[in-house]
Order: sequence, then structure tokens, then C-alpha cells
Amino acid sequence: MNVDACCTLGVDREYDLTADALLNAMDAARVDRAVIAPVDRHLAATNREGNDFILREAAAHPDRLIPACCVNPWYGEEAVGELRRSLAAGARVLVLHPFVQGFLANDELVWPVLDAAAQAAVPVYIHTGPPGNATPWMVVDLAERYPTVSFLMGHCGATDFWNDVVPAAQAAPNVFLESSLARPFGFAAYIEELGAERGIVGSHAPLHDLEFEWGQMRAVLPPERWPGIYGDNLLRLLQPGGSA
Repeated sequence: MNVDACCTLGVDREYDLTADALLNAMDAARVDRAVIAPVDRHLAATNREGNDFILREAAAHPDRLIPACCVNPWYGEEAVGELRRSLAAGARVLVLHPFVQGFLANDELVWPVLDAAAQAAVPVYIHTGPPGNATPWMVVDLAERYPTVSFLMGHCGATDFWNDVVPAAQAAPNVFLESSLARPFGFAAYIEELGAERGIVGSHAPLHDLEFEWGQMRAVLPPERWPGIYGDNLLRLLQPGGSA
């Protein structure tokens, strides 16, 4: 099964993607399922509104769309409560965006949220890269503090921190690399060093074209040789107790 790990659903300043448009793109790219996350405004401020929208859209297409949820750690106990509520309602992934949400990825501000994620055994997707709020080594710092949580290193630190990706991931077996924004040949090099079980394909739709991204990745990493990165690795993490 082909599963896209990084799609943003909704309309916002930089985003304009409806469920129908996403499903059409998935069909064209031969992608079976996709993780959908809220737009930046919901990541930063109106968490519950964004989570409810994503949960509704996923419920309308349960065989195709996998709901992620967002909370901003600045909301403290309110964020923890919203995370628990969203997970109870069906969310499968927690998304954190340190740049948009205004914190350093490994700041103690995020620990209460990750405590709740660990308790729920839910994977955590962290957007990484410039301007440096979330680097590969910051993700590793969190992964070492929370060894039972599976962390998805969104975008592989693209592109400023590409040279940190492999040594950082080698330091923490519970860190998995998500491919969006990483150049396919670079992502292939990471997988060659770390092993196929550590890679997960995502498109970052709609900011990147889903069909193009999947086509480029398949050209560099043939699915017959690397089947796990196209869906099985992510699906394993989404299962109860699926952490590495």
C-alpha cells in the first residue's frame, strides 16, 4: 500500500487543497492513503478548529485519509487536553511545527505534550529545516528523552541541515526520515546508509505536487527494492505499540 505521510488539507494563506483535489491527485499518483494535517493558522492558534476539520474530512473518506492533529505547546494544559481529545476522536499522528508555532523543538515547553503523546503511543511528526527552530539534532534530543515515541523528521532538515541527517538518525533508532522537500537523490543516500525501515515517503502537498514528488521518488528508489518506505513503515508506526 502506498501512503503519503505529509499532506496539508484546507485553505489558508499558503494552502489551497480540498479533499476532492487531494483524492484526485492521489489517484493520479497511485497513492492509496494520505496523512492529512491542519493548515498553519490552525497549527499556530486555533488548534481545535483545525483538528475538528481534519477529523471530519478523514471520517468522510476513512479508507483514504488518515487524520493528524495539532496542538501548540504554548497553550500548556489546554494543549495536552486538546491532544487527548483529538486522539480519542480518531487522530493518529501529532504534528508539531516549531517555526510556525514559535518554539525551539527541544525546549522543555514541549515536554508535557510529548508526555501525553508517549502515554497514547502516537507518532510525532516534526517539521524540520530553516530557520533552525527544529534541526535533526533537536529531534534526536527529544527522541532520546522519549525513547518509546516514534518521531518523524519532516523534510530531513531540508536543505540547510542535510549533513546532520544520517549521524543524527544513527543516534536515535526511534527517529524516522520523511522525504518531502529532501532531494530524492539525497533521500536515497540516507536510506542506503540507515536502512529501508527508517524511511517514509511524503509529498508536502499542496506546496509540492503530489504526483510529481511520488514519480521522482519512485524513479530514484524503485518500489520493488524499497517497498517499506512507500507505506508499510508508516503503517507500522500507526499501529498500537508500533514504535521502533
